[in-house]
Amino acid sequence: MSVYRITRFAASDMDKVGEITESIRDVLEGAGADFIDIVSYGNGKGVVLAKYPDQADMDAASETAKQAFAKMVEAGAVDGDAIHPHTGEVIKSF
Repeated sequence: MSVYRITRFAASDMDKVGEITESIRDVLEGAGADFIDIVSYGNGKGVVLAKYPDQADMDAASETAKQAFAKMVEAGAVDGDAIHPHTGEVIKSF
């Protein structure tokens, strides 16, 4: 069953978030996710939606996710205290 890592965050510079994630595209693409979407929903708030085939693949990608957010925090684009990851298993798809 598919699983998701959903990470809410606050960013002072969403354009910089886009630049940083683009610069590590190859790392993120190799993380084993079916997809990773980075969404800005205004006022400096965003969310990363990452879908994985199973829990093992998501667990294996945890360090990659931490490193990606660390780069954004180091660059001053994301507030480290405002990173809130959540995980869940798909119970129904339409």
